[in-house]
Amino acid sequence: MGAALPIIQVIGAAISIIGTVAGASNEAEGHRAQGQAAQQQATYNAAVARNNQIIADRKAADAKERGEIEAQRNELRTRQLIGQQRASAAARGVVVDEGSALDISANTAAVGAIDTTTIRRNAAREAMGFEAQAMNFEAEQGLRLQEGASAAAAGRTKATGSLISGATKVASKWHTISDKF
Repeated sequence: MGAALPIIQVIGAAISIIGTVAGASNEAEGHRAQGQAAQQQATYNAAVARNNQIIADRKAADAKERGEIEAQRNELRTRQLIGQQRASAAARGVVVDEGSALDISANTAAVGAIDTTTIRRNAAREAMGFEAQAMNFEAEQGLRLQEGASAAAAGRTKATGSLISGATKVASKWHTISDKF
C-alpha cells in the first residue's frame, strides 16, 4: 500500500497540471474570442457609419439639386412677371423701354435676382450641414475600425498573458511535485 500512495500522488499531480493547462487554454480562448467579437461589433458599427455617410452625401447632393431647381423656377417666375408687367404697361399705351416702366422691370429683375441668390445660398447651407454630417460619419467609421483592431489586439494580448500565466502555474506545480519525488 505504501507504493500506491506515490502513484496516486503522481496521478493527482498530473491531473492538476492538465487542469491548469486546460484552464489556461480555455481562458486564453475566451480572451481571444472576446477580442474578436468586439472587433466584429466595431466593424459593424463602422459599416453603419459608412452607410450614414453615404446617406448624408446623398442628402447634400439632393439639397443642392433642389436648390438649383428652385432657383431656376424663381428666375422663370421673375421673367414671367416682368413680361406680364411689360405687357400690361404696353396695353395701356406706356412705352416699356424707358421711364418708370423700365424702372419697374429693373426693380422686379433685381428682387428676383436677390430671391434666386437667397434660394441658392439656403440650399448651399443645407448641403453644407449634410456634408459636415458625412465628414463626421467618415471619422466615426475610422474610429470604429481602429477600436476593432485595438480590441482584437487586446484579446490576443490577454490570451497570451493567460497562456504565460498558465505556463508559470504548471512550472510551479511541476517544481513542487519534482521536489516530492
